[in-house]
Amino acid sequence: MRGLQPASPRPSPARQFLCYLAASLSLAAAEAAAGPAVELVFGDPEAPTAVRVSASGSESMPVPGSTPLGSLWKVFVHVYLSAGARSVADYRCTGGDPGEESYCCAPGESIGRDEALAKSCGLYFKPRRLGVSAAAWRAWWTRQAPGAPAWLLDLDKLQPATEVSVASLLAALVAIDGEHRRTTMAALQRVSLEPRARPLLSHLGNGLRVKTWSWHDGKGRRIGGFAGWLSDGTPVWLRGSGSSAQVIEQAAPWLAGRLPQTTPPDEACVRVRFFSRYPLAEVLVDGRPAAEGPLRGRVEARFVNSRRLLFASSGELGLSRSGGRPVITGRVGLNDYVARVIQREAGAEPPAAARALAVAARTYLVRHAGHGGGCYEIDDDSRAQRVSPAPPESANLRVAEWSDGLVLSGVAGRYHQTRRAPQQLAWQAAVAGAAEGARWDEILERAYGGAGFSVAGDADAGECQPLASAENWLAGRQAGWKRRLAGIPGFEAPVPLPRVCRLEHGNPYADIERGRIYATGIGSANERLTLAHEYLHFALANHPRGRDEDFVEETARSLLGTP
Repeated sequence: MRGLQPASPRPSPARQFLCYLAASLSLAAAEAAAGPAVELVFGDPEAPTAVRVSASGSESMPVPGSTPLGSLWKVFVHVYLSAGARSVADYRCTGGDPGEESYCCAPGESIGRDEALAKSCGLYFKPRRLGVSAAAWRAWWTRQAPGAPAWLLDLDKLQPATEVSVASLLAALVAIDGEHRRTTMAALQRVSLEPRARPLLSHLGNGLRVKTWSWHDGKGRRIGGFAGWLSDGTPVWLRGSGSSAQVIEQAAPWLAGRLPQTTPPDEACVRVRFFSRYPLAEVLVDGRPAAEGPLRGRVEARFVNSRRLLFASSGELGLSRSGGRPVITGRVGLNDYVARVIQREAGAEPPAAARALAVAARTYLVRHAGHGGGCYEIDDDSRAQRVSPAPPESANLRVAEWSDGLVLSGVAGRYHQTRRAPQQLAWQAAVAGAAEGARWDEILERAYGGAGFSVAGDADAGECQPLASAENWLAGRQAGWKRRLAGIPGFEAPVPLPRVCRLEHGNPYADIERGRIYATGIGSANERLTLAHEYLHFALANHPRGRDEDFVEETARSLLGTP
C-alpha cells in the first residue's frame, strides 16, 4: 500500500482570486462564443412547450410572461384584408419617407399585400391608410374569432410597443379561422426567402410560416425573433437578444431538431401518366384483370416487352384505355409526387443531397409540366423525371415535406445521376458534397450558380412581365371570336381580358385565378395557336368543356384556321 502523500500547500488568497477570475473569464468567453440563449414556445396555447435553446442544447422553461408585439401586428391586419373584410389598393412608394419605404419598394414602384407582409412594409398596413375603423375591426374579429384575446379586438392596441402575454399571442394565432389562416400562412412562406431570415431556410427548410419582429425591452435593450405558425398550423413564438436578423442568424442552427417537423397540407395536385415510354399489355389487381377506373390493391403491370412490375395503389392511380392499350395515370399531391421522384431517382440518404434533389425535382415539374383541371400534368419519362408508381416511403415523403413548396428561380431544375453540366445538378456530386458537410442549399448553389428560391405557386406568377404585343393581338381578335364562339355551351368572353405575361421556362399555361396567361409571344404560328388555346381556358372556365384539352385545341385551331 502506498503511504500517504504530504498535503499540498494551501494557495494564497491572492492566488485563489486569480484562479477564480480566470475561470470566470473563461466561462464568460465560452458563453460569448456560443451566444445568448433564445426562448422558444410552440404548441397548444393551453399547455405549450417552452424551451430555452442555445449552442449547448435546450432545457425546459416556464412560458415567458409577456412580449411586445413589434411588427407582428401586421399579421392580423393581413388576415383582416385577406378575408375580404376590406379591399385596398397597393401602396405606392413616393420617396417621401425613405426610412420606412426601404422596407417596401423603390420610389415610383408599388407593393401588394403579400409582399408587404414578407418585407414588413408597415406603411402598407397602417389602419388610417386602409380606412379601417375601430368599430368595423372589433365587429369583424368578434364574429370571425370569438376565442381571440381582448387586445386583438382593440385596433388601438395594434402597436409595436403593446405588451401581450405570450400565451395570449399563441391563442390569437390559433383563433384565426382556418381558411383565413391558410391565406396568411401562404404569404408568410416568403419571409424565409428574405435575406434577413434566410438562415431559417438553410437550417429548417420551408416548414415555418412566421413573421419576424424586433423591438426593445423595458431597459431599452434590443430584442427580436419571430412568431406565426409551423406548416401544419401549430403556433410558434421565439425571442432573443438583438434584432430579428441577429437572433435568427445566431439561433437558426440551434433550432434544427428542436422544432417538430410537421406535415403540411398537400393541396397542389399533379397528374402523372405512368410508363409513358413503355406500353402496357395488361394490368392485374390482386391477381385478377383490372377494370377501368381507380386501382385499389396489389397492382401488377405487365408490359409489352414481357417485363412485370408490382406496386400498391389506394385509388390514387387509375386505369383507362387508349388505342386498345391499358394506360395507368395517377393524381397525387405535390409533395407526394416529389417523394415518388426521390424514391425512383435516388433515395432519402444522405439527407442534404436528397433535400437538394427534392427542390430540383419540384422546380423541374413547375417549369416543364402542363396544366389542366387545376393540376400540373407530366409524364413519367426518363427524358424528364421518372416517378415511382408505388406509394412513397415515409423517409422520402419527409424529405419532400421538409422543402414544402420550395423551387429554384431562374433555372429549369435539370439534374442527372452522374453527369455534371452548367445549370444541372449531378446526384453523385450532391452525395459527395453532403459527405464533405455541405448543406442542401450549398449543394444547389454549386450546381445552379446564382439561382434564388421562390415558392411553387409563385414560380412564374410573381411579377408579371407583360407581353404588350400579345395582349394587343388578343384584344384585336376577341370581338370576332365572340361572334364565332357564341353558340358554344358555356362560352363567356372574359372581361377584362387576361394579362399576357412572359414565360421564361416550361409550357405556356392559363392562371385563371390571377387572370393571367403565361406565354412566350406571338412570333410564330405555334405561339399564336398556344395563346388562342389558353384564351379558351378562360372563356370556358365555368364549363366542363374548358377542361377538355382535345376540344380546346380543336377549337383554337378552328379560330386560327390551322389544320
